[in-house]
Amino acid sequence: MKNFEIWPGPMEGVGKGGFITAVNRLGLVTQWMTPFFRVSQNLPRLNKLKSFLEPFQQSRVPVCVQLMGTDPVLLGKAGKIFADMDIASINLNFGCPSSRVISSGAGGGALRRPDGLADFCRTVKSFLPPELPLSVKIRSGWADPEEMEKLLPMFALCPAVDKIFFHYRTVKELYFELPDEVRQKRFKRAVELANHTPLIINGDIDSVEDGERSMTLSGADGVMIARPWISDPWLLRRFHDPGVPGKAEGRELFFREADACGVPHGGMIELARMLWGKESERFRQFIAAQSD
Repeated sequence: MKNFEIWPGPMEGVGKGGFITAVNRLGLVTQWMTPFFRVSQNLPRLNKLKSFLEPFQQSRVPVCVQLMGTDPVLLGKAGKIFADMDIASINLNFGCPSSRVISSGAGGGALRRPDGLADFCRTVKSFLPPELPLSVKIRSGWADPEEMEKLLPMFALCPAVDKIFFHYRTVKELYFELPDEVRQKRFKRAVELANHTPLIINGDIDSVEDGERSMTLSGADGVMIARPWISDPWLLRRFHDPGVPGKAEGRELFFREADACGVPHGGMIELARMLWGKESERFRQFIAAQSD
């Protein structure tokens, strides 16, 4: 295979605090994309931006800051401030399917009216240093995957956009299970429509074998993996180093590290659920131990 990129998927509510520190200490990622930093009505104070970014920079791996909002000028100004903090790139979130987010027209809600998104990207880019890459994170459409036929060429032809992160479901499809042939068909078509713009595929990739197969079939430039990576903490590293801890051992190692890094009690319960599943014997053992 050609050289490819491996990205941890940004997860709102998970990627923060002791979790990030544990990932950094164990060297589980070679680059970060932050959960979205939402800019709504006013430009946040400098200290708030610094506080958001600081945990990700502890490991000194490249950091892509993900921004979300409906005002490109505000996002551009926030991006300019982040650009002075030694980040690697900026990403614009046009894919989050949360009902709270899309109701305001942000995240995946932007795909309901996509015609102005190229200008949106150009406006944001105009505030950034010319050498700082700008990417977008999108889904295959708002309600119909045929929307990608217009969406992807639009972003690919926009000179402000350097890379596309593509989740194969539409916003309306949320995280519903779809057949693998549908996933692979959409991945492949997305790469075709992006033409020469680098495209990273995302969605339901849960193993090295599946990631490599999906990249081979589609011709994508890399993969982004979110929740399956949490349940198998060394998964991203395993693409380039098969000798890292396996799934079972890795879960225990990461759980202990997260606890040592000060993840609060509620966060440890949620982490245990994500690592082992709430129906697992290991999860029940952990919960039982809390009541002793």
